Amino acid sequence: MDPSKENNKKWQKVRIFDNYSDADELRCVMVNNDDTGLLKVKVHRCGPEGSQFKVKKHFPDQKKG
Repeated sequence: MDPSKENNKKWQKVRIFDNYSDADELRCVMVNNDDTGLLKVKVHRCGPEGSQFKVKKHFPDQKKG
């Protein structure tokens, strides 16, 4: 993994929903409650034939230095 690339994030599963609107509502709440502006949240299809929606989050590590 190249540390200079933005794609090298470790995403953490938050919750799985049966419809997109519920997953998107949680995503919006999480982003709105983030005071730092560093939290990234996304919704992905998962489950059999893409029938479910997984909410995932990434919060960057604080770099020492």
